[in-house]
Amino acid sequence: MKKIRIVVADDHRLFREGLRRLLELESDLEIVGEAKDGAEAVDIILATDPDIVLLDINMPRMDGGQVIRRLKGASIHTKFMAITAYDDEEHLANLSALGINGYILKSSSMPDLLAALRAVHGGESYVDPKVAGKLLSSFQKHKEENDVMQLLTQREKEVLFWLSQGFNNMEISAKMVLSEKTVKNHVSHLLKKLNLNDRTQAAVLAWRMGLVQSTSTTPPDFQ
Repeated sequence: MKKIRIVVADDHRLFREGLRRLLELESDLEIVGEAKDGAEAVDIILATDPDIVLLDINMPRMDGGQVIRRLKGASIHTKFMAITAYDDEEHLANLSALGINGYILKSSSMPDLLAALRAVHGGESYVDPKVAGKLLSSFQKHKEENDVMQLLTQREKEVLFWLSQGFNNMEISAKMVLSEKTVKNHVSHLLKKLNLNDRTQAAVLAWRMGLVQSTSTTPPDFQ
């Protein structure tokens, strides 16, 4: 059985070593490196090309976001998963815009972490349920996701996709060959239809619907 190769990057040694011991108890997981700061994480990731990096957001020398930016475009196949104590909109929105694959809280259980790792390795995105639930508190939770998508026009679905990839209105207008004003109108309409307050909540909803599993160059088939 091919194991999921993982690098753990966190500046707290006890947390890092404890996490390693627990993960190594799983037969399908292998820790191929540890990093105590962002700069060391970059070096180890480039040297080992792991399947997944478990990445703390706040680290010395380079934070988690800087690590991801530094490695964008590198010849690696690594997926990034933030493991953090932060559960606020700003941190999730910033990491979502970078194209992170998973987001889990340090307060989560080990079964939740294992499920997240395996989901991300399998090509899915993962947002800690406690975070998603908090950010989407204003959303009409009784609606099924398929029903939600039916509320949007084809154009609005495409705008939601690009928005979930972290693009601003000007960038979306270039992608869709529309005026920036038209894109702004589409964003306003989809937020109103979905009863969401802002782009951050829309991006989180897109995570839940799996839109971030698609590539950043081709929207999924919404038919």
